[in-house]
Amino acid sequence: MPVMAREATPSRLSGAILDRRVAPLLGMTTAMSNHVDSYYARTLAEPADYPRLEGEIETETLVIGGGLAGCALALDLAERGRKVVLLEAHEIGWGASGRNGGFVSIGVPNGIPALVKRVGLATAQEIYRAARMGHALLRQRIARYAIACGPIQEGALRCNMARERESLEAFCAMMARDFDTQYEYWPKARLREALATTQYGDAFLNPHTFTLHPLNLVRGIARAAAANGARILTRSPALALTTRGARKEARGEAGRVRADHLVIACGGYIDGLHGAVSAATVPIATFVMATEPLGERLKQAIRVPYAISDIKVATNYYRPLADTRLLWGGRVLAWEPGAAHLACVLRRDMAAFYPGLATARVETAWGGLMPLTRHKLPVFGEIEPGVWYATGFGGLGLALTTTAGRLIAAGIVEGDESWRLFARLGLPYAGGKLGRIPAQLIYWRHQAAASLSRLRVA
Repeated sequence: MPVMAREATPSRLSGAILDRRVAPLLGMTTAMSNHVDSYYARTLAEPADYPRLEGEIETETLVIGGGLAGCALALDLAERGRKVVLLEAHEIGWGASGRNGGFVSIGVPNGIPALVKRVGLATAQEIYRAARMGHALLRQRIARYAIACGPIQEGALRCNMARERESLEAFCAMMARDFDTQYEYWPKARLREALATTQYGDAFLNPHTFTLHPLNLVRGIARAAAANGARILTRSPALALTTRGARKEARGEAGRVRADHLVIACGGYIDGLHGAVSAATVPIATFVMATEPLGERLKQAIRVPYAISDIKVATNYYRPLADTRLLWGGRVLAWEPGAAHLACVLRRDMAAFYPGLATARVETAWGGLMPLTRHKLPVFGEIEPGVWYATGFGGLGLALTTTAGRLIAAGIVEGDESWRLFARLGLPYAGGKLGRIPAQLIYWRHQAAASLSRLRVA
């Protein structure tokens, strides 16, 4: 279930006492009744008015899921002149694609060093090149289709925690040597000039990362797909699938769609629609908030115009917005608390880094489910003849979803097998919803280990 502000009550928020800084969240309605209440839903600029599924439809490719992966694929196919239908159970961008921090980066969740360790340098370089292609293609589409997902903010700081023993300078050298990517290393003194926090040691500036309004982005990609001939149907959940035989089928409440190819791109909200794909991910909740406009207080705390994230088990990621609000994300849980509780917890995290912002009022806080695979890497490909999947983008999916759309489209239309680069990462069993409890226990174990390590260093 989405985290909606109206779910919160003013009593017993895990012991937290509500004050005037979070009280405005209570009883708040969404900017659009079918979206979770978020800063993004309140600042929509891209239209998204599509019909429901009714009757019987025949097409070449059926895409299930109106997030970034599904919409990117629908656009790729439509640009090639192919017939494509996209089914979305709610609204375009309703899930994680429209609720995230808005960071568009080249790379993979869990980081490049972990990727090299898992697949070897040569394969990691191939995956990185594919991610770079998706990153560049997304920029091109934003410009070509005049997608109103700005203002776009260039550059991001990636920060080491203060007590970490290893410097990020060696990582920057590795990226330049092995991946032809230049980062700017920032030692502790320079970082302290930029950020009013003692929580960080060193950092690097990634000039390739940019940030944007993700809900407007995915709605803009859907608009472009529809303009090129894709048929988009929202508020139309797929209730059952038939994958055997030459023609695949999805049945809905008031109709059905038959196609030669079926692509499952449902993310954290797949809800058992396809057994193998559902079981290969664990839906994990993560959270974001937006403060009131902070004016000079924000400029005193964050003195650079960059997005920021840190390197820890559950990373904090945040960025100043054009109107001097601070968008702050972090935490992972196996469940989704109410919005008022999220506001209390995230504001406390923010204040631990920036004490000068401790009195900032939170205007909205929200959460959502992202799909994590056991190896924490995105996977896509063909699971059986004519049945495709794209999942596992949780954590760093804004560019990789575009990569997935391009490679799957090439596989369907041209028989190109570049998608096998990601398919061979595998779909190991992760437990689906049943995997949430062990995933939470693993997260708590990592948190405890990190805390003990800090105490030993101190």
